Amino acid sequence: MIGAGSHIELLKNNVHHIEQTFEGRDAPGQGGNGFGIAVYGTDAKTPITDLIIDGNEVHHLKTGSSESLVVNGNVTNFRITHNVVHDNNNIGIDVIGFERTAPDPAVDQARDGVVSGNLVYNITSRGNPAYRNDEFSDGIYVDGGTRILIEQNVIHDVDFGIELASEHKDRATSYVTARNNLVYHCHTAGVSIGGYAPERGRTDHCTVLNNTLYENDTSATGSGELQMQWNMADNIFANNIVYAGSRCLMTLNKSEVKSDQPPVNIDHNLYYCASGSKASTWKDSAATVTGFEKYVQSTGNDRHSRFLDPHFVDAVQDFHLRADSPAIAAGTTDGVPVGELDLEGSPRVQSGNIDIGCYQRK
Repeated sequence: MIGAGSHIELLKNNVHHIEQTFEGRDAPGQGGNGFGIAVYGTDAKTPITDLIIDGNEVHHLKTGSSESLVVNGNVTNFRITHNVVHDNNNIGIDVIGFERTAPDPAVDQARDGVVSGNLVYNITSRGNPAYRNDEFSDGIYVDGGTRILIEQNVIHDVDFGIELASEHKDRATSYVTARNNLVYHCHTAGVSIGGYAPERGRTDHCTVLNNTLYENDTSATGSGELQMQWNMADNIFANNIVYAGSRCLMTLNKSEVKSDQPPVNIDHNLYYCASGSKASTWKDSAATVTGFEKYVQSTGNDRHSRFLDPHFVDAVQDFHLRADSPAIAAGTTDGVPVGELDLEGSPRVQSGNIDIGCYQRK
């Protein structure tokens, strides 16, 4: 869909086996891009608004440089809900700004939307001619969008689980909340924020809250569970369960802190890996720190966080909390938008307490 319009619904479609056939190094404008579902707001005066994309299955696509399901440009008040996106060779769900889709930069930004209740899996750019062997595709990506809520999604076996970034210099992905999501077995990182290079855009006022990250970076890229890149400010990472794999790499921070204000406030999380606290690894631009206590002391992050087994019901396939979990009633509600419901719709705050991770124990 291209142009302007309102009260548009794309419901319960089965979109599959769309393939681009351009064999060279793919790039926009070279005829090598395909889409599953694409909504482009190209009118500078009138947006595409009150848009619902719900209950679709989008799968087995070869999209080249493009995305499986995308809203781009002058698109506002949208809901991307209950879709199943899988087995595609580029980004699953994307919310985009600043690509000159709309001719007025003031409105060239998808905004005020919800991405909720989706299942995204088996997404990788490896083998895609646009990316060769790089594993760069996201399950859910906000690239320049603003005022977006990403919640109650399950994402697994993709390259990056959730990425909040901006590819355009001096432009920001901003005011995004990613909460109550389950992200596991991603090839590169569970969550990534910040521009992917210093000369790219920035990520600010974004909150990653009450998610469960489990054994990501399965391709041993060195990105870990949480990857922090360049150009970040006023972001929050809190109330998350971070259960790393055999290398026990928790975070990778590529940015250089140039002020007293940290680019990401990190606290009230629960960390674990089978090899133990002293084996945990935390990388940044200056050094690599081994051991949870040394990391807290050297960075000032996670002063209220702990390194303990979260006691999942089944760490292989059921990430609900057992009754003896240290995640129970250990989260913070102070100044963070925890919301009313957990991943499966159970009440989130009970007796004034909130659990860490994507599930609230009933």
